[in-house]
Amino acid sequence: MTPGSILYNIQRSWKRGFAATWNERYVAKRILDWRNPHAEKPHEEVPVHVLTGSDDWLLACWMLASWFHFTQRNWRVIIHDDGRLPPDASPAFVKMLQGVRGVSAVEADRTVLDGLAAYPACREYRLAHPLARKIFDIPLLTRGERFIILDSDLLFFRKPEAILRWCEDGKGQCWFNRDVHEALPISRSQVREKLGVDIWHRVNSGLCLMQKSAIDFSLCERALRETTLMKKNLWLVEQTLFAICASAKGRGGLLPAEYEVTKKPAASPDAVMRHYVGAVRHQFYGEGMGRLKKTLLA
Repeated sequence: MTPGSILYNIQRSWKRGFAATWNERYVAKRILDWRNPHAEKPHEEVPVHVLTGSDDWLLACWMLASWFHFTQRNWRVIIHDDGRLPPDASPAFVKMLQGVRGVSAVEADRTVLDGLAAYPACREYRLAHPLARKIFDIPLLTRGERFIILDSDLLFFRKPEAILRWCEDGKGQCWFNRDVHEALPISRSQVREKLGVDIWHRVNSGLCLMQKSAIDFSLCERALRETTLMKKNLWLVEQTLFAICASAKGRGGLLPAEYEVTKKPAASPDAVMRHYVGAVRHQFYGEGMGRLKKTLLA
């Protein structure tokens, strides 16, 4: 290791904090020994979908372990490869979650691109950005009428009562995290003028409770063709399409504040979960793993 790389690592560790550096290096992979404690229970009706890849699949392991632990239920989990999932990830998911289903990027491309043949703008966006797999692949490939989408960089700290209630009696409704601030790449007035939709405020698609019928590919096609949505910030397009579709459907909204998206150093004491968005990703290791390692690695 060169003096320059040593200095870089020291500066990075100082900026991120000792706990984040320690947990990333020495604790993170221990989650691969975790096993689903509810594997003998019947599967829940609503499936859980996760899009992940090389940068965050290990985070997804922690997220799913926390999800199973605090819901105390057995879920059907579908792992979607964003095109960069390493070879050792799929066997790891299978060991942790017996019965997990994996959808390879090649398999998804074959089915979804055909399914989008009548929607050229949607197809173009699907080819342009991996996050498009969330808005198009999941509704096309899921078997149920409803589904849950969980991003890899979430962690649960308490029982998610609001989500479990939705699983029981939330048919027809769509729910999301409340974002830190409005993150639309286009104006609300443009959405209203071009699409006739009053879009919900501050939708964050890190956690989605979705009614399959709410995902309207015709409406997505219009949004991509008739607005400036594709002009900048492609990483926000998928989230905006979810918000447009759900707002047009008109049932549901934003989860309580305890389902937290924040850039603060620590989650609120009463947080049910936290979405560790990019600016605070290091706190997934520092705060999140720090809070959960005794619970999940015991």
